[in-house]
Amino acid sequence: MKISLRRGFTFIELLFVIVILGIVGGIALEAIRLYYEGIYRTQMYTQRVNEADHILDQLSKYFENAIDMSIVNLDQDKADTALDGGDCAEPGIEADQATAHDYTVAFLGVDVDSLRTGSTPGWSEQPIMNFTVPLAPTLTSNDANFTAADNVINVLYPASSLADSAIYNHQGLVGSCSHFNWDTSGGLQGYYPITASTIHTLSLSNPGGGDDGSQKYLIRTGYAFRVLDTGDFMMYSNFRPWKIPAEPYTSGKKSILGKDVASFYADFNNTNSYGDRGSIWRLKVCMRGLESNLSTSDIAASAICRERKVHVHY
Repeated sequence: MKISLRRGFTFIELLFVIVILGIVGGIALEAIRLYYEGIYRTQMYTQRVNEADHILDQLSKYFENAIDMSIVNLDQDKADTALDGGDCAEPGIEADQATAHDYTVAFLGVDVDSLRTGSTPGWSEQPIMNFTVPLAPTLTSNDANFTAADNVINVLYPASSLADSAIYNHQGLVGSCSHFNWDTSGGLQGYYPITASTIHTLSLSNPGGGDDGSQKYLIRTGYAFRVLDTGDFMMYSNFRPWKIPAEPYTSGKKSILGKDVASFYADFNNTNSYGDRGSIWRLKVCMRGLESNLSTSDIAASAICRERKVHVHY
């Protein structure tokens, strides 16, 4: 009787099978890792694009009511002004590409809240200026209720009043830094601090070289926007550069508009100008990207950038 013996795998065969399975398993695991890494990158990209768009939505509302000629860059690497904001420069250098600069974008905003005070608004664009006393002119408007404007400002900033605000006189002057005292060498030009008010009359000081024919706007605060090293995108408000001494923007109210921001930049196209009704500005926000190990990166090449054009009205 012939007996058939069944042979098992040899050690070499088992080792070969294990190696093959290991290679196949490694390829499968790498494919799975790349698949989920791609999903994570896509999620993070979408999330930061949405965050940048949300920031731009907020910024647009503030820039729409900015005074076009007051928008400036403050370079914190060169601190030499009373605003504690560094060297003042006209917009034009793209801050997120200029490594030698550390810019904060700042401007003065027109008070539109006082226009929503009922049947008689708190402000009129064409009041009458009286220069009988040159160093203490007055402004009168029977179409505006300055007491209502004072109430609005006091609600928004309980420690403030209309007497802490100023009047901007639109004359078509050039030079944002000197025009709005961002540069201490320029002095007070283009606006008049308010010293007192009645229902239809404002008492002013420090004449800004204006005239009675230009449009005039009420300004109650400055605004500044800065990206911190932590990635927090800060907004500063409720500061007044027209006061003596000028209030630094860092003394104002601080709000966080977003996180994981790499840079913010604003510039304008002077070919798209609307005369005394502002011009078109480009706002650019770049979010931090991801490195190869999925860690947050400040490298410009990995940044996620979004842009928005906004019509600055004043």
